[in-house]
Amino acid sequence: MKKILFAILFTSTVCSAQDKVDKRVVEEACGCVNKIDVNLLTKVKNDSIHNCITMANLKVQIMDDMTGKLKKQLLEGSKDSVSVIVTDKDIDLIQEALLKDCSFMRELLMTDNEKLENSVSKNTKALKFHRTGSEYFNAGKFDQAIEEFKKAVKTDPAFAFAWDDLGLSYRKLGKYDDAIKCYKKSLELDPKGRTPLMNMAVAYQLSNDNKIAIAIYKKYIEINPEDPEGFYGIARVYRFEKEYENALENALKAIEIYNKMKSPYVQDAINVIREVVRDLKTEKKVNIYNKFAEKYGLEKIKE
Repeated sequence: MKKILFAILFTSTVCSAQDKVDKRVVEEACGCVNKIDVNLLTKVKNDSIHNCITMANLKVQIMDDMTGKLKKQLLEGSKDSVSVIVTDKDIDLIQEALLKDCSFMRELLMTDNEKLENSVSKNTKALKFHRTGSEYFNAGKFDQAIEEFKKAVKTDPAFAFAWDDLGLSYRKLGKYDDAIKCYKKSLELDPKGRTPLMNMAVAYQLSNDNKIAIAIYKKYIEINPEDPEGFYGIARVYRFEKEYENALENALKAIEIYNKMKSPYVQDAINVIREVVRDLKTEKKVNIYNKFAEKYGLEKIKE
């Protein structure tokens, strides 16, 4: 993984993932991804995405290879068999392209349906308000969404999901203080709720309260040590705070967990390390990265 990481970080990045990946593969994989149920568990969704990518790549390669072999058989009498290779690099590049070009991909990955005791209301009226609010939210009508989510939590004050979505709607409008209040209310109802804790860290970060955001991410990591999102989030904030050693360590941890989960979000964590390296080059502090590289057996970069 370390050698692969270095190759991804420091090989030429002039071409985008779309330039390197056959568009037919992306289209084929996206069509498959669109059929994945958002209500599946995270691991199952990641495995399903991985399978879509593998099968799409195989299908296109087979079509191309069969065409070539058929021509040879017709013209030269060749009886060569069809061979297909799908590498980890192929999968990484296709994942990156899907995140940019397949709109359903991020929606699928961002849906967290872990239901705790107070997550979902049993009040049909509250559920109706929440459903209407979600429709407004998905349409980008955040003011209307807020009104409906307010009705939902007024009808059922213990409806944690509605508090989460109310907070997210406020955040979309840049009303971070209101968003944070909603996340705190959700956490009162479900102290182990991952969504409100993560969203609260993001809201503090957007408010430029990075120290508080870091503290919340640390709490999130303590509660959810196998979730890469906490490590990725805190790595980003450490980078903004110029705490580069911490940024690199946490980004690498996120990469390791994302890889285990076969999650396309690994590209986001890799980008954090790329950004840190660019910062260090600009500030002439490459030695910080080189110490990190030496610790993990990565190739150093010239100072």
